[in-house]
Amino acid sequence: MELLNIGEIVKATKGELLCGNDKLQIHAVSTNSKEVEEGTLFVPIVGERVDAHTFIPSVLEAGGTAVITSKKIDLYGIKENQAVIQVEDTKEALQDLAAYYRDKFDIPVIGITGSVGKTTTKEMISAALETKYNVLKTAGNMNSQVGLPLTIFRIDHTHEVAVIEMGISEAGEMCKLARVAKPTHAVITNIGVSHIGQLGSRENIRKEKLNIVNEFGEGSCLFVNGTDDMLMHILPFSQFLKLSDKEKTQKYDIIDVSDATVESLCRADVVTFGCQKDCMYYATDATVSSGHTKFYLQKTVEEVKYEENQIELQVLGEHNIYNALVAIAIANKLGIETSVAKHGLKEYLPLAMRGEIVKTNGITIIDDTYNASPDSMRGGINVLLELENVSRRFAVLADVLELGEYSYSCHYGVGEYIANKNIDEVVTIGNEAKAIVKAVEGAKVNIITHSFDSNQEAIVYLKEKLKSKDAILVKGSRGMHTDEIVTALKQ
Repeated sequence: MELLNIGEIVKATKGELLCGNDKLQIHAVSTNSKEVEEGTLFVPIVGERVDAHTFIPSVLEAGGTAVITSKKIDLYGIKENQAVIQVEDTKEALQDLAAYYRDKFDIPVIGITGSVGKTTTKEMISAALETKYNVLKTAGNMNSQVGLPLTIFRIDHTHEVAVIEMGISEAGEMCKLARVAKPTHAVITNIGVSHIGQLGSRENIRKEKLNIVNEFGEGSCLFVNGTDDMLMHILPFSQFLKLSDKEKTQKYDIIDVSDATVESLCRADVVTFGCQKDCMYYATDATVSSGHTKFYLQKTVEEVKYEENQIELQVLGEHNIYNALVAIAIANKLGIETSVAKHGLKEYLPLAMRGEIVKTNGITIIDDTYNASPDSMRGGINVLLELENVSRRFAVLADVLELGEYSYSCHYGVGEYIANKNIDEVVTIGNEAKAIVKAVEGAKVNIITHSFDSNQEAIVYLKEKLKSKDAILVKGSRGMHTDEIVTALKQ
């Protein structure tokens, strides 16, 4: 992070300096009281369980340079080299300050959203861009209203590009995130059913995620999955918006988006990617061998040279082909030839618990336990089917949370998908996931099914059942802690 002085912080947050010198400088911003040291600005967030304002005295005692507060605090004993800033709302102040800090950097910022695959897409885009640029990328799951501002504060003068993950779970969030990150380019991976319990419909999810473009300026570009049924209409819709009133002679189904999104789409380019020939970047002749995926890159926007045409990945799954396509498209947009970007993609390996393939005790485990949605479960099943030299395939699936009234139908749909695949056994954990088993059993196929109420019960069963050369996919929402199953099977 570059230095900020207290005067800048007061101005950016519309706060009031209660004590301290406005020339004092900070070189870090934190919401974690345990990370505070000299030169740190502490921003206490009011959470559902803990109000971090209670840590302000210990932060100042530990030598923190400045704190922001929305509550009255005792100023007695505060040192001359410390500052206290009063604001209306600390989370909003954090976002305001991050937006101010973001404006200090004239670099491309790639914002990534979607129901599934944000993190993997971020990693693959970064891998392609790192062949030429010094890239700042979101660490871990720092993609929320608190996490994203903290990511922005990590940018410094050495960074040439930032790749920022932007996650939402309720209406109105993306506007706040876009105001902070101000992406110059954006990616929407897909529109699924994650958080449909809060947002109500896939149409509402699309409308919310499209707000990622609302801060676009001239020269910005939106990259969308052209084979997603909710996103394939974005390109023709944007083309329709750019027509003059006289040219709009044909009727067009208007997509429900915000006014700000309409304005941004009028001045932005839209690039599509996918596995269909009507996409601008598309893949053909995909093959899987020895844990690698190969495909041929095609472009409708320009001819691809033969020597850069074949792309190789050290990961499985069709979804990773899509991720690679958008990574190449963005690399091209930022001046990196495909022949260079492809080498970065070839070196990419999945992060822990995000489709990581590990072998232990003769068993192959797909550790995809970080999180789950119905769509990503289907993707995980496809990866399980692509594994070679496997005797039996087990799908171990736990509840997908935050689906609300759609939970039963979404889980049941996963079961229907599995029933048509060459899976030997389905094991579920949790009450909601029982619908998966019900769908499989209802299809009357030759797939063994078991449902358990806890990870421990599933672990006992799996340890007795699994044999050498078996393969197992383990996946569930983060709150289901299915990583416990993977840890146990490795022992």
